[in-house]
Amino acid sequence: MLPTVTDLTLQRLKQRLWCHWFGDSAPSPFPPLPHADAAPALLKRSLQRRLLRARWASAVLWVVSLPLLYGLSHLTRMEAARRQSLQRQADRPRKGLTIAVGNLVMGGTGKTPLVICLARALTEQGHQVAVLSRGYKRGGPRASRQTELVVGPDCRDPSTGLLVSPEDTGDEPWLIAWRAKVPVAIGQDRCAAASKLSQYFPEITVWLLDDGLSQTSLNPHLRILLLDHRGLGNGHCLPYGPLRTQWTKELGLQWSEPSDNTGAQSKAAKLILAHPTGQPFEELFEGLGLASPERLAMSRSAACWTRPSLRPEPSGQPTDPKLGLHEIRMSLEEGCQRLKTSGRLLVAAAGIAQPHAFFKSLEALGLAVQHRLEIANHHPNPGQVIGAWMQEEKLPEDCILLTTEKDAVKLAWQANTGTGLPGVIEWWSLQLELSIEPSSLEFVYGCKTT
Repeated sequence: MLPTVTDLTLQRLKQRLWCHWFGDSAPSPFPPLPHADAAPALLKRSLQRRLLRARWASAVLWVVSLPLLYGLSHLTRMEAARRQSLQRQADRPRKGLTIAVGNLVMGGTGKTPLVICLARALTEQGHQVAVLSRGYKRGGPRASRQTELVVGPDCRDPSTGLLVSPEDTGDEPWLIAWRAKVPVAIGQDRCAAASKLSQYFPEITVWLLDDGLSQTSLNPHLRILLLDHRGLGNGHCLPYGPLRTQWTKELGLQWSEPSDNTGAQSKAAKLILAHPTGQPFEELFEGLGLASPERLAMSRSAACWTRPSLRPEPSGQPTDPKLGLHEIRMSLEEGCQRLKTSGRLLVAAAGIAQPHAFFKSLEALGLAVQHRLEIANHHPNPGQVIGAWMQEEKLPEDCILLTTEKDAVKLAWQANTGTGLPGVIEWWSLQLELSIEPSSLEFVYGCKTT
């Protein structure tokens, strides 16, 4: 079936916007437009006409929309400046070091893996770590989304002892608690969330703010700015550019110069730069006349294959057993060998901000994935979408599904409720891990919080 002119126009507009944001620094994640020569002879002329109409329609819409996008970007910049002002005036937890982790560019840069990695590394250093998250795309009634929720290191509510659903917390906070084994508090007001978490875990010494550079309820002691290969794009705010906050010299000075409660040494600077492949991006600072900040020495790699599941556990009440979290793990080498020699069809699905990055990771492992599905980021029921897609594509039930950890937590939970992926389908999630050089964590000890 040929794509409609509307579909082709929207696809071309997305490609134009991405190129306007990043130029040639980041390959477009969107699939290329179809080639008329590849279409059957009877449909070739029809596809050529549709492509021509889509080309003209997208060109006209692009020229008309540019002034609107530019005007809206000024509103985004004003709102970001207001939020930065509120953040500087906000309070801090009564004790403990507060570290905000975030990015400036829209889209996934790996904040959640970095928070998990930081939480593990700081825990190994002897700190009592907790994570504060807003719980983006939390489910449930509106009233419950506005209240604070605490999840323990075992993904249970400390007040009831029951396992908490990823729908109630959001997929990323649940994944952080599960992987980092630290308590997580979810709420729009991070300060209120920290207070509630302190009731159950009073000995916290480090607070990690997931996606915390733009929140307004807590003023962090340190900021970790995460960048990827896209840099800052064209330097403009959304939607004319990819930035949530425009990078200016004033903002760089506010984030880089030591505050009143830090030492004068450079390692006590408020801004730390992080990049998963070690790229420094020093030009972002030197171009503004600023000294380049310290950087986290970190690397990212595939770790293993996992499949989480929920099973009832004995609780003394047969009518209301507690659910327990279980996990099957395969080493990376064993899993890849098994998948390559199984003789079964391999398919992949990803519901993250940049699904093409996940598919490239599978290709780098030498896995011949035949079918790929991109799911909306933070989709509430990826299993239902995957099941419908498999039926539509007439994929065999003995195929093996490969997916991301963020999708896996929802697949595991929904399999228990019977609303997700059919139980006969075998699936595995690829666990990607960041590792941090312990010596690069010295900035934590150089910051005074009293």
